Amino acid sequence: MSNRRPRIAGERRRPTEPAHTPGASEPEVAAPEAAEPSAEPAPERPTLSRRARLVLAGLALLAVAAVAFAVVAVLAVRQVEGDADRQVAAQDQAAKEATTALDTMLSYRHASVAEDLEAATDLMTDDFAAEYEQLAPQVASAAEQRKIDVTASVRAIAPLGCGQECSTSSVRLLAFVDQYRTVAGKAGSPAALSAVVRMEKVDGRWLVAELTTT
Repeated sequence: MSNRRPRIAGERRRPTEPAHTPGASEPEVAAPEAAEPSAEPAPERPTLSRRARLVLAGLALLAVAAVAFAVVAVLAVRQVEGDADRQVAAQDQAAKEATTALDTMLSYRHASVAEDLEAATDLMTDDFAAEYEQLAPQVASAAEQRKIDVTASVRAIAPLGCGQECSTSSVRLLAFVDQYRTVAGKAGSPAALSAVVRMEKVDGRWLVAELTTT
């Protein structure tokens, strides 16, 4: 007698399970293989266009040029300042030496006039000393005959403008000089004169190179 129950209409047929044989090993089920981690591609570095590279190169050159210009400008300013300081120092020294020279050159005593005028030439350049010596005999003769004594004193002195011809070895100055005279022992009226004097630096000494009085 069959143990199968009658199938109800509309019921699906059950699949027939294979008979299990005792002692038979279970079929091995292969374990799913682990997926290897995929290596992510390295991000690409952004690249600059040719125009951008040219712009950056131009900016770099401008920066270098700006720095170079700043350095040159600083050096130029320092050079100008240094030249100005040296010029002022030269004018100050020339004015000091000119004051002494004018006091000596424009002063004399009738009893020693020849020696006084000769001593003054030591404060002059060779060329100007030669010109001065040509006039000295006339001055000495008048001083001896009239017994004239003269004492000169520089009241004020200042450098004249030199423009583009400024030099640390040649300086022109304007001086105002007072002269006090005595004639045969009697005091005369003081005389005021102005003088333009050019001083030259020769072997480290400031000497009178030109002198014009009014």
